Amino acid sequence: MCPAKPHATNMAGNYDALIIGAGHNGLVCGAYLAKAGLKVCALERRNIIGGACVTEELWPGYGVNTAAHMLGLLQPKIILDLELQKYGYEVLTPPPTVQIFGDGDPVVLWKDPAKLCAEIARFSAKDAAAYPRFNAHLARLGPVFRQLLWEIPFDPSSLKPRNLRDIAGFAWRNRGMVGPFHEVVDLLTMSAGDYLDRWFESDAVKVMLGYYPAAGSGLSVELYSPGTAYFLLRGVLRDNGTAAGGTGLVKGGMGAVTRALAASGARHGLETRTGAGVARVLTRGGRACGVVLTDGTEIRADTVIANASAQHTFLDLVPAQDLPPEFLADIRGLRSQSTSFKVHLALNDLPRFPGLQAAGADSDSPLQITIAPSLGYLAKAWSDMRAGRVAERPFLTVQTPTLLDPSLAPAGMHLLSIYGGHVPAPDVMPHDAQTKELVRRNTIAAIRDFAPDFTGEAAHCEVTLAADFERIFGLPGGNPHHSDLSLSQIFFRRPARHFADYRSPVRGLFLCGASAHPGGAVTGVPGFNAACVVLKSLGKRTLL
Repeated sequence: MCPAKPHATNMAGNYDALIIGAGHNGLVCGAYLAKAGLKVCALERRNIIGGACVTEELWPGYGVNTAAHMLGLLQPKIILDLELQKYGYEVLTPPPTVQIFGDGDPVVLWKDPAKLCAEIARFSAKDAAAYPRFNAHLARLGPVFRQLLWEIPFDPSSLKPRNLRDIAGFAWRNRGMVGPFHEVVDLLTMSAGDYLDRWFESDAVKVMLGYYPAAGSGLSVELYSPGTAYFLLRGVLRDNGTAAGGTGLVKGGMGAVTRALAASGARHGLETRTGAGVARVLTRGGRACGVVLTDGTEIRADTVIANASAQHTFLDLVPAQDLPPEFLADIRGLRSQSTSFKVHLALNDLPRFPGLQAAGADSDSPLQITIAPSLGYLAKAWSDMRAGRVAERPFLTVQTPTLLDPSLAPAGMHLLSIYGGHVPAPDVMPHDAQTKELVRRNTIAAIRDFAPDFTGEAAHCEVTLAADFERIFGLPGGNPHHSDLSLSQIFFRRPARHFADYRSPVRGLFLCGASAHPGGAVTGVPGFNAACVVLKSLGKRTLL
């Protein structure tokens, strides 16, 4: 409880708003609130800001993207509103990704649709003819889903006048959804595999287009998992034609994004504190009024905003008596287990994949290569995990960011950052040193299948499993979205019924992170939407 008067000692001042967690969404929210004139402080448990959007010096001279590794969805509005380009934000455009198929046959995933169609024609002339129609179909739906990102979810079960106004406003703003309504529903409910089956006949093409939904999303799913069709939209959820620029690798690593956000907010007074873990949220009369840090320091605020996961916020930080039992049941029931991993290697000699230059790639050691040779390969990695084993041959996204940004490693050295799957959950297989060594060996073996001269010998190696992502970054189950983006856990059900509008049962306590709509990935949208809701609750002008 918040005492009626401040303690004489161990107090740290008052703020209009405190943000729990200085990840990218917390910093987006804080920067907008500070820009609107609020006194704001973002509290970070670790000794570095950024959350899962961070670059860390795991070894002297190396800048490692320990979690998020690619900038694909940070929204242009946020980049331009907060003028991030003035604060060191710069995106480097990578060459096209290369994907390995069959017995090592490489395909360059050209950004030029005509060149990509020529690659698809190697597998199926029918699919090459279908691809432009498929691409145009998704592009037509892109604006519909981009609009949905910025919506504040309403409660469809409430007949309160304010909620009815919200529903009416949503219907009017999204009236463009009426025509393609069934296509929208299909993308939200179908599996990526079933959706692609409608368009294409070649398994290779389905792997090419379905790799991200099946593997790259960070969720524990496979191509035919219901609800994964939505991830086919990834390429159209951002407008790449604005002054904010396109997508790619961030110069200086992903941490440059969050450093730029903090610097942008600081000019308006946003404070950030590291080494400031929150032990609990203070409440009085059912309203949040500050926090207590792990060192016992109390900090007062009129508003508390959690960038931490909903699970940690409501199950660990908020007194249970302040929360309805049905709300707690929803939070406890969130599904969040990830089965993905990352392996970081410091090398002086990169793997070379024969035939890449002949296929049109810049080099036989490309900046990014995907190892997912077939649908059967992806299915085997999944079935290994389901049987309680580390995937014998994991799917892999193998990235060498130092080919584009040499500043991330000492001269003459490179970073190989590998994302892959699958590994059983820690309650099935302990995420210990033995399991990590098995993941490392299987990862090297999967690369050597297609780069036979690669030894895997490294000056440094780091393997990160789901339990590590949870421990280090506070990601429940290692899930970058905090909870699965399944139909029962999106929009007005995210994170719980009746509380999907960034508010919570505790007045003055809000969510601004991946636990809220629209979920994870480095978009900045939950932070922006939460800032709008907070300002509206304070009777101030909103940001939209």
